[in-house]
Amino acid sequence: MSIGLIGDGWWKSACQAAGESFMILPPAGKTTGNPYTADVAARSEVGLRWLDVLEGNDVDLLLDNGGTGLAYLPDPGNSGSMKLLHEAAGVPLASHLIDPLVTAFQGLPWPALWQSLTSESWFKFIWDKPQTEELIRFGVPNVHHVPMAAPDREYDTRPLDVTHEGCPVSFVGGQNTSYFYPGRSVPSASLLRGTLAMGVRADLPEMSFFHTYFDLYGLADPPRRTDDLATRTRKAFDYFNAKLFYNASLCIKQRDRFVIFLKQRLGDMFTLIGDRWETAYGLSCQPKLSTTEAFFDHFRKTAINLNLVNGNSDSGLNMRHFEITAAGGFMLCYHTSDIDEFFRVGSECVTFSDEQDLLEKIHFYLEHPEKRIEIAHAGQRRTLNAHLYSHRLKTIRTIIRQTRSDEDRSDARRPLASVNP
Repeated sequence: MSIGLIGDGWWKSACQAAGESFMILPPAGKTTGNPYTADVAARSEVGLRWLDVLEGNDVDLLLDNGGTGLAYLPDPGNSGSMKLLHEAAGVPLASHLIDPLVTAFQGLPWPALWQSLTSESWFKFIWDKPQTEELIRFGVPNVHHVPMAAPDREYDTRPLDVTHEGCPVSFVGGQNTSYFYPGRSVPSASLLRGTLAMGVRADLPEMSFFHTYFDLYGLADPPRRTDDLATRTRKAFDYFNAKLFYNASLCIKQRDRFVIFLKQRLGDMFTLIGDRWETAYGLSCQPKLSTTEAFFDHFRKTAINLNLVNGNSDSGLNMRHFEITAAGGFMLCYHTSDIDEFFRVGSECVTFSDEQDLLEKIHFYLEHPEKRIEIAHAGQRRTLNAHLYSHRLKTIRTIIRQTRSDEDRSDARRPLASVNP
């Protein structure tokens, strides 16, 4: 039995490390270079090609990153609808969603997406706990929390050599919201709900947007088990659109403010690598690192690697938590509620809570290289032992195996769902 991988990203090396047999299926065609923009036509064209391959091979799981494995087939019984490829092939689909639905499925009409999400054999693995919960509350089946990780590869596991450090402080990452670009106007009606949620979060950090929006303030009728598909789709569409300003504000809270602050306070001591910082705030920045080797080598040659989560996550860790530590770099990150589940703060990484705390810890760890070496080495051991994508693959396999075993004992195979694009 083998896994059908959509594309050849980090799941390929994860399968190799885990000893899993696999084959690679080409993702849906795209003209923009963005896999998230694949539309119904592209997903239908690739679905026919995948079906031919799957019928001739013993594949027991389709696995993707970001929902790129969602594909369609023409419904012979209804010219106006489509069948889900994974259901027609009798193979479960596992999608690891490291971005929100509105980002991951930009090319799909919202009703078609929401109808597709009802598939019982589509397993949705979400990196962020509040976003896992909100999909469950909206009635989406088989939603599970599986965090991000570092790719499986050969890492330099020697202790850091501080005599070869290239820069004192660095942040690698783009500026991810255009809400606050110069000259951008946003309708005032769209600001209230996000501002309310950010105000509540300031006093109650554990309060998600979903709980503020539906449970605390009652800004809309919440999703109910009795809702039909059309009602659930409308409620989800309104909810996720209402959340956009909240996500933009969260990006300022968790990322942009600290980049702006360090550029002001540290000047050339702070190296900023990524896109759109010049456009958004007039901050000088360097282009993306050109190769994978340069990317991981940078973390080892930077004294303090700053890590900041963008506005897409309420509490989860981003990939950079695991990439920096896997490379053996010293990581200083903004404190999130989930960090303690993955690292021993103070021993395997260091966190900060505000601008003053950030500046104090930068100065302290620049003056104490021996502590940086010790913490970075411990963080690397933790990630290589527990937080690689091969570890996440084992978790995904276990969840699917247990779920399908329970279904086999309690229910016959359901009829194939139809989707109206």
